[in-house]
Amino acid sequence: MHIHRFLEDDFDTYTGQMRKPHVWGGEPELLMSSHVLQMPITVVMEDKKSKNLKVIAEYGQEYGEDNPICVIYHGYGHYDAFKNSNNTTYSQK
Repeated sequence: MHIHRFLEDDFDTYTGQMRKPHVWGGEPELLMSSHVLQMPITVVMEDKKSKNLKVIAEYGQEYGEDNPICVIYHGYGHYDAFKNSNNTTYSQK
């Protein structure tokens, strides 16, 4: 796994930072979560012009593409999980 491409600092600095209170995860944690859970994770974001959701990242595609864990990215480092109850497809990156 190539987690280092997502890190701004070296691994030890990053893990030291992540141990602090009120520090939230991001791409490295989504990548690792897909492998721990052995499930795909799809990250979407609202397109400000069209108000549609578009796929901005996918992790764990080697575990299949059906029923991914869906996460919406709001910007500024904030993600929320959500349920895609109507099996909506999203525009790609």
